[in-house]
Amino acid sequence: MKKALSALRDFVFQASRHWLSALGVVLVTFSAISFLVILALELAGMQVGNYAGLISYLILPLIFVVGLVIIPIGIRLLRKREKAGQADAFPVLDFNNARLRTMAVVIFGLTVLNLMIVSMATYKGLQVMETDAFCGGTCHRVMQPEATAHQVTTHANVHCVDCHIGEGAGHFVKAKMNGARQAVEFIFGSYSRPVPQPVPVSSEICTRCHNAERAVPDQLHIRRSYDDSEKPVEKVTIFRTLIGGFRDGKWKGAHAHNGMKVRYLADPTRKTISEIEVTRPDGTSDRFVSKETPAAPGAFWHEMGCTDCHSRPAHTFSKPETLVDHAIARGAIDRELPFIRREALAVLKASYPSHDEARKAIPAALTASYAKLAPSLDDAAKAKVAAAGKLLAEEWTNNNFPQMNVTWGTYTNFFQHDGCWRCHDKKHVNAKGDAVPQNCAGACHDIIADHEEKPEALDVLYP
Repeated sequence: MKKALSALRDFVFQASRHWLSALGVVLVTFSAISFLVILALELAGMQVGNYAGLISYLILPLIFVVGLVIIPIGIRLLRKREKAGQADAFPVLDFNNARLRTMAVVIFGLTVLNLMIVSMATYKGLQVMETDAFCGGTCHRVMQPEATAHQVTTHANVHCVDCHIGEGAGHFVKAKMNGARQAVEFIFGSYSRPVPQPVPVSSEICTRCHNAERAVPDQLHIRRSYDDSEKPVEKVTIFRTLIGGFRDGKWKGAHAHNGMKVRYLADPTRKTISEIEVTRPDGTSDRFVSKETPAAPGAFWHEMGCTDCHSRPAHTFSKPETLVDHAIARGAIDRELPFIRREALAVLKASYPSHDEARKAIPAALTASYAKLAPSLDDAAKAKVAAAGKLLAEEWTNNNFPQMNVTWGTYTNFFQHDGCWRCHDKKHVNAKGDAVPQNCAGACHDIIADHEEKPEALDVLYP
């Protein structure tokens, strides 16, 4: 033990004689101790936060490796300086020397320990980079909008990496290289605000959980909307979605697209489609071209997949009208308050510099509005106005992120008609002059009631 400690002392002394190798010793010692302390805290069950993973499994190992590299460089520079004017020669290693043997054993042991630390840090680093906390929390200013939207979707329990990294080493390496670029942008603040609309997710990733050929039963939807009158009038839309799929040897419903191979020429945002190529299940093919929509700059061919319609299945933002209508329908906002929908939309659509400011300003604005609009409100009604203001403030902060320039409608959702009409607009025609059909009824959905007051269908559904 004394020999080992003596050899370690000699090694540290030798390494500390040159400023570069001395710096390496400091970096190695600092990063190793810091890493082991954070690891011990995690093993003890302490919550050390999102940034601890980034620091302990990415930054500290990098400092550790840099320190290991510059130690021998510094020692080598020292020897060259001491032997100035002499020919370089390899040192003579005489293992008959007990002191040299002890030093070699110490260096070997330290090397093994260093490799263990680096290996553990690399493994844990990969684990950290695959957590939702790392994706949506560590770089919170950048990904806060997507992380917040993810929590209110049906995919909230699906991890980020399950969709955004494909199968195999190639996709893994590509994702990590892209992540390195994003990390540099984050450090220097050069990232886009807002983050661009993400590229389509491969259908192979979607079909890990969703069977593309499964026939899904029809689904009934009841939607309630309101006008801006003093006492908002409720109008009900009832429709049946024909989801469909492959059944009885045929493709039916909205998912009949799965039985065809569809390619389209569109701009990078996929909003403007100029040409469509369709190959049907029977082998026939067709090409539809829009004379009114020439190919945009940067346009390229896409093969239609799941996310061409379900463009934001795990990161959905809402419209203010939809939020207010849903809140009134479920009773979270009292529809008996005069002009409540109009006033709610007015405060929701206003701009606020930050979430903290919105949480203060929206309830205050709604209260001030009703102080002028209906000064005779009793205490119970005033409490309902205050509750509505708090609700609207939270909804605003869930859909608006000033630091990232994200506001209402920043991101396009191609689900439903806005997406369908990119192709089914009666403007894309083939050589015969036939347009892409727009027969929604009977193919994608059946309308039972369209914005009707007290439709008879409700009496059948809820007798």
